[in-house]
Amino acid sequence: MLAVVRWAALLGLAVLAQAEQRPAVPESPLVLRAVRSYRSEQHRTEVTAFLQVPYMILEPTSEAGGGLTYGVTVKVTDSTGLMLLQQSWQNHAPESLRQPEVFGVETVRFSLAPGHYRLDVGVKDSVSGRVVDQAVDIEGFDSTPVASDLMLSPSIRPATADDTVPRPAELRWGRMLVTAAARLQLTPLRSTVYYLIEAYSGPDEAAGTLALKVVDSTGKVLTSTAATKIQVPAGGGVLKGQLDLSGLPAGRYVMKAALDLGGHRVERSADFAMAGLDQTLRSDVARREAARVTDAGYFNEMTGPQLDAAKEPLQLIAKSGELSSYTKDLSLRGKRRFLAEFWARRDPTPGTDVNESRQQFYDAIAFANKNYGEHGRAATPGWKTDRGRVFVRNGAPGDVLTRPQAGRSPPYEVWHFTRGKNRYYIFLDQSEGLGNYRLIATNDLQEQSLPNWQEMLHKEDAVIDISRFLGIELETGAGERINQ
Repeated sequence: MLAVVRWAALLGLAVLAQAEQRPAVPESPLVLRAVRSYRSEQHRTEVTAFLQVPYMILEPTSEAGGGLTYGVTVKVTDSTGLMLLQQSWQNHAPESLRQPEVFGVETVRFSLAPGHYRLDVGVKDSVSGRVVDQAVDIEGFDSTPVASDLMLSPSIRPATADDTVPRPAELRWGRMLVTAAARLQLTPLRSTVYYLIEAYSGPDEAAGTLALKVVDSTGKVLTSTAATKIQVPAGGGVLKGQLDLSGLPAGRYVMKAALDLGGHRVERSADFAMAGLDQTLRSDVARREAARVTDAGYFNEMTGPQLDAAKEPLQLIAKSGELSSYTKDLSLRGKRRFLAEFWARRDPTPGTDVNESRQQFYDAIAFANKNYGEHGRAATPGWKTDRGRVFVRNGAPGDVLTRPQAGRSPPYEVWHFTRGKNRYYIFLDQSEGLGNYRLIATNDLQEQSLPNWQEMLHKEDAVIDISRFLGIELETGAGERINQ
């Protein structure tokens, strides 16, 4: 059976469950949560970890118009202490966000075999050098779980054909874009909680019910919903919705979801907080001051190095010679003006403050850097890799075929775009498990295919596998025929 990872139906293939967490270190201001999903075709647990970083723990740079800069380090070890994964990256935020109750959310994904593991994260302030840590224990599933843990979010919105790139702090699940939250915090002004739970029904369709309730720290039920009938298709599906919690007093709470499916009953829970009105008003003022949505306001928040970093990936979309006047000798003011004018020429709605093209481009750069960066001796930012470049130019593919290593055959991925022009991209990982994928074949005239890409797969049926996925008959040579 063809094992296809479809980005438009990812939640129907993956089952999420929350890992048990160690008690938080009292002095650590970080909030860390690990969520597991199960890939039945690979018999592996995929982990998505959320890290909440309060901006008040960071010191701003002394440079005029300076901001906040910090590094994140992630380590995964098994029960013997063997290091399985180590990643690190830098992130930035405007100084105006350095306010109480304002934070950023970092995410990282990795997969595990059955067993016991530990995830350690550290955040280092680039100015003061201060390091804060947090950790969580994770257990890899030894079999397919019945249902996911409850995931709470401040926002879930549909992904459309023209809006496939997750914004900062968003993750794509199926046809949805979910705002990540290590610990959801509601306010009297934003009191709607969005919930999502994955149900796994096995090979047959299953019927059941789902009921929700909110309890306080004493276990008292404050609100609940009636059991709603559900129908889960074969292979599993996602259950989602929203609940208005207006009037809930400030404090810490737990939402519990009781799922009865095919004779199996499980209860999943997730904690959240409701802020008080005074705290909410203070935070909203800080956010409004920081929300400089115009092109000029966006770049005015940046330091010189940050402006240079914002300019560099423009080579992916700039016209010939368009970047020549941006030089290292250009003043800080000149760099900000250059970038604002560059994006003003590409603003699809010049009569509004928001430049959707700029926002979408830098969201795509951030997503590529987080998900497609190459590790090893020659570390490469995600947007400079083959997968990152294709993602920034085209957005998220409609369908993705993922194949792990099998014998001498290295892992490979196939991206298929069906919006507009029908395009495909075949990537091969020759980095011995480091995840550094190279584009080896495509029908995109802006990219190049390697003449011997079929031999690089080291597997005779790999071309057939890819042909079936694409609906295209790929020949042994460089040609191809589209099946009619």
